[in-house]
Amino acid sequence: GFIKLNGTTVGAVANRSTLYDEEGNAVEEFNAEISARGCEKAAKFVEFCDAFNIPVLTLTNAAGFKATKCSEKKMAAAAAALTYAFAEATVPKVNVVVGKAYGSAYVTMNSKGLGADVVYAWPNAKIGMMGAKLAVKVMYPEADAKELREKEAAYAELQNSVASAAKRGYVDSV
Repeated sequence: GFIKLNGTTVGAVANRSTLYDEEGNAVEEFNAEISARGCEKAAKFVEFCDAFNIPVLTLTNAAGFKATKCSEKKMAAAAAALTYAFAEATVPKVNVVVGKAYGSAYVTMNSKGLGADVVYAWPNAKIGMMGAKLAVKVMYPEADAKELREKEAAYAELQNSVASAAKRGYVDSV
């Protein structure tokens, strides 16, 4: 959708994880996933903004892609279309990581590597290749529950923290 920032029209792209009512109460929770339909819609919107020289603000909370029978048929093409739209856009592009930003879902949502001009992150954001819990299950399949919790905490600090993302140049400011 469109918003106004200091009197300037800006195109805003976001994936929502919570639905609120008119009073601001959370009504429904969603996974922080990107759907094929969402990618298609966002790609067309970014292209529209670029055509009319409207800057784009992206609010990212993407833990991955939505895996349903329907979306799997077109997910690759839809994600590629959104990735291409952000990469080709010549307007100013700002990304704010407000939650999770994992793997290719993060890249698709206007990452620094894709050409975002500025990337900000909330202090509690998680940025990395995958969630710590899943990563340690893959890396240590024989570990017991206690060891997995210890490894998970270490992995989260080393790989998924905002500080580590900033050190690697994925984030400009926290």
